[in-house]
Amino acid sequence: MVASEVIARVTSTVDYLRVTVVGVEAGEAGDRDWLPCAPLVDDPDALLALVRSTAAGRGTDRDDVAMSLFVQGYAFRVASLAIGGWLLDGAVIDVSPSSTSIALGRDRPNAVRLDRADVIASGDRGATLPVLQRHLLDDHLARLVATAHGSCRIGEALLWGNVGASCASSFGAFMDPRPERHEDTRAHAEEFFAAARPEVARSGRLVRVGSRWAWERSACCLWYQTESGFKCEDCSLWSADERAERYAAMSSHDASS
Repeated sequence: MVASEVIARVTSTVDYLRVTVVGVEAGEAGDRDWLPCAPLVDDPDALLALVRSTAAGRGTDRDDVAMSLFVQGYAFRVASLAIGGWLLDGAVIDVSPSSTSIALGRDRPNAVRLDRADVIASGDRGATLPVLQRHLLDDHLARLVATAHGSCRIGEALLWGNVGASCASSFGAFMDPRPERHEDTRAHAEEFFAAARPEVARSGRLVRVGSRWAWERSACCLWYQTESGFKCEDCSLWSADERAERYAAMSSHDASS
């Protein structure tokens, strides 16, 4: 399977995903300040310095809040590419920290660059799922969580909650562009979380709502502590009644569409 074709399918399906491959889109690569992922997932001082540079733009002066929001944005950008390739083609795209970089926009991760386009596994999704889990979670995002936890006073459960929510959002990103595949996408998301490492499996849960689904976090990302001060749709702080009201509205919209 040709990796560049898989990446093209991912970015054409979800058009706000920004992915550059070195030597393929040199123009786009040249107008961004790319930050190698390896130091960020392994060096607490390097990660904290970068996160502090984004804090004011995110509306906070707290290291833990800025770190939480950074990890969540980072995890989504990397996971959306890895999960997208697996979801669309059963392919696991190489997103190793040593060959991946990110760029910031509006003080948050908003683009990914790969040194090369490689597929490390392809085929039946059931067969490639363990490779995706190991490559994305164990070899990349778990390192980010450990480094973030060591860089400032922030809970591991909160950080894993961000990883789980970002993976759920990655699946969700492929729902609206493919309305005819809602059931399949939801089933693959459920499969992903059922097989995930315990920290991810405990980070939240998928709730079936009509032909769609909602994600319920187990730990808050602290976004409500920023200057904008609101709770995310999947926030753990919503009451059971508030969640039920949201799901009823989703079901009504699903039935009318």
